[in-house]
Amino acid sequence: MLARRIHQLECELRALRTCHNAVTLTCRLPPEILSRIFIDLASMGLSAWYTLAANKKPRKVSVSWLRVTFVCRHWRSVALQSPSLWSNLVFSNANLAEAMLTRSKGAPLTIWYNGMRDNPSSVLTTALSSVDRLRSVKFSLDEDSYIQPALLAWAQKTGPTLTSFEMSYDIGNSGSLSKAFLRSSSHSLRILSLIRCGYTWGDLPIGPNITHLSLDTDKIDSDTHRPTHSMFVYSLQQMPHLQCFNLIGFLPCEADTQYSEPIYIPSLRSLSLEDDARIIEVSLRILRVPRGARVDLNSRCFTETNNIAESVEQTVRGLRAFKFVPANRVFRKLLFRVESQVVYAPHFEFWFEEGADETLARPCLTLSFNGHLVDFLPDYVPLICKYLGIPDSMTLHLKGYLRMSIHTLRTALGRISQLNTVTFEEVPFRHVPKLLTRPVHSDGTDGTYASSDEGGCFPGLTIINFVALDMGALHGQEPQDEIILSMLDGHAVNEINFRNCTNLQKKCFEMMKEKLPSVLFSCDSVISET
Repeated sequence: MLARRIHQLECELRALRTCHNAVTLTCRLPPEILSRIFIDLASMGLSAWYTLAANKKPRKVSVSWLRVTFVCRHWRSVALQSPSLWSNLVFSNANLAEAMLTRSKGAPLTIWYNGMRDNPSSVLTTALSSVDRLRSVKFSLDEDSYIQPALLAWAQKTGPTLTSFEMSYDIGNSGSLSKAFLRSSSHSLRILSLIRCGYTWGDLPIGPNITHLSLDTDKIDSDTHRPTHSMFVYSLQQMPHLQCFNLIGFLPCEADTQYSEPIYIPSLRSLSLEDDARIIEVSLRILRVPRGARVDLNSRCFTETNNIAESVEQTVRGLRAFKFVPANRVFRKLLFRVESQVVYAPHFEFWFEEGADETLARPCLTLSFNGHLVDFLPDYVPLICKYLGIPDSMTLHLKGYLRMSIHTLRTALGRISQLNTVTFEEVPFRHVPKLLTRPVHSDGTDGTYASSDEGGCFPGLTIINFVALDMGALHGQEPQDEIILSMLDGHAVNEINFRNCTNLQKKCFEMMKEKLPSVLFSCDSVISET
């Protein structure tokens, strides 16, 4: 009797809650609007999906949007009746993937599969076999044996809805898929990304609707996968809407003299080329891009005996000599970066500002160096200024252990008045005061003398950034605030930022703010109390 009464009351409560929810604003929204909100919420999770770029660890897709199905009966009903909400399949959970495939009904499918995290399942094979429903496919794989049967079926079918295909193999692996499985969708593809997939240029499903093309190979020192000049030009002519063009090791090795005119890519917004310096130079003869395009050049040197500065000069000279950048055009932004990798790769990134008055606009130059590759730094700056012009402002980013004398670094950069920002990332903190503290000048009466070649003192420095530094590395010596205040003496610095730094003492941080009220101090990490 009591149990029956309890059940009756619970049913009445549920009915009352349903009536209450029915009059709320969110439940009075038309189902099509509410489902659209759910779909947008789900897309926010998809935007965080892992990047298929090499050397980056993949991340899982967020499915936190599933919580909307547990809010109330009405929301759950709307969600279950929205096939598009379930059409972005993820495979971190096999049961969830199966449920999503069932609830997606006939909606076009987006497949997100990470072979390093997700286990292969029959649901994946079933989804891939639904060729006529596929809209977007993204793979990050360590092997491909479990998807081969489904993908081979594509060669016998057409996939009119497939607009995006991105496949990446883990470093050390390469693809072994049939070269024909994508050709049936070449007419509809807009985004094509193949990273270490074992393709040659002739295997590519080039079509007229492609807007994004990214190709990468782990055999950059080989020529067998590369296009000839004529193949390269013909393919670009077949992609009139190309907006983003990223190639690593896929440029033609030689320029063909019968193509005297370079090819212009009218819709291009981003160009990224990584290859041997000599081959990059060939590409500068072939390509022309719109003024507003962002250009990223990564010139590799394949032996340690190569002077990286020679590669730098070859690239910057080619930018002007082959009219890739007209003589009367100045850079609005220019980033030059050298990374510490197995192969040495000086890296240029630049763009121009649309509508800017080129008679007034001057470049902003960023120099970024990782570790021991700053060895050639004294050669870089004169080369860049010689061919690309003296910048209005310069930013220096130093990362890792600096295998260069402080004197050499001062001599190379310390006298440049345009250098206004310096960022130290993962640099031993003891190096910073040595670099930035102004040299002691004396008439000799106190027994000290200033050397005539001790380098400059960064006269234009206004901003200093400390990123991921151990601020306690000078433990046992004078307090942090006194070290930093002494370092700032004589500089016109007006901003100092601490980002992800450890052992920064709260007392010293507050003392710096008190003693230098004209300087803006900021910190985004927890400050040590001791």
